[in-house]
Amino acid sequence: GCPGVLSVLGLEATAPGECELTRLLQDKLQYEMRLQYMKHYFPIDYTVQVQYEEVLRPSNITRLRNATVSEAALRYLWFHVSSQAVLRIREVLPEKHPSWKYTQELCQLFDALGEEYSKYRQ
Repeated sequence: GCPGVLSVLGLEATAPGECELTRLLQDKLQYEMRLQYMKHYFPIDYTVQVQYEEVLRPSNITRLRNATVSEAALRYLWFHVSSQAVLRIREVLPEKHPSWKYTQELCQLFDALGEEYSKYRQ
């Protein structure tokens, strides 16, 4: 495994391409960057509606792990939920918004990670 953003949920990336992409995502998803681009640049009362199923919590990961869900499936679940969240945010941002470039870079990284997963996904 390699350290990366997945380690927050107790998951470790295993393939070299996955390791590099999760490292890049970890850099982009640092608290300070999320605070700047996803909070400070948004209007005070602005929200994006999400369904309960679209929120991935560490307790859910623990429950799934205890139900013997594979690590690869958990990594893919994290990827899917996270990439969909970024897409939901992108849907509401105008191109001139200060967070547009940041979310575009996140989308590109998630697209690349999706391609990596498609190589060995069951």
